[in-house]
Amino acid sequence: AEDTVFEGIQLIKTKGEHGRGEILEIAGSVCGVVFKHQEEKTLYVAGDTVWYEEVEKTLNTHKPEVIVVNAGDNQFLEGGSLVMDAEDVLKVHQTAPDARIISVHMEAVNHWGLSRQELKDYAEEKGMSDNLLVPDAGEEYWF
Repeated sequence: AEDTVFEGIQLIKTKGEHGRGEILEIAGSVCGVVFKHQEEKTLYVAGDTVWYEEVEKTLNTHKPEVIVVNAGDNQFLEGGSLVMDAEDVLKVHQTAPDARIISVHMEAVNHWGLSRQELKDYAEEKGMSDNLLVPDAGEEYWF
């Protein structure tokens, strides 16, 4: 189902694109999920997607206060990014400037192209480091 409720939490399936162009044919289909509960902050887990119009539409429609992005700039040998890179994360921030963004899926598999430190440095340079969390392995956040 595109939209379901479980123990008072509304789960809304969102669209995603696991890359751009021809790579989409072999990268497989993906989705994200928005979690809503009247007593909690709205959470958007974008999943294995790059920045594109459907991500922007999700941000504008659901106004999540916490956004989890896969931002390791992971790639195959050719075909470009399969998940968000630093510029994609900046676009998320620009579209949802008050949201806390948590960047995960970093340095975890052998095809990553963006390190935690590189993303932190980029965030500092672009003035979004107050909104961006880049957890170390095992680190937790509570909102």
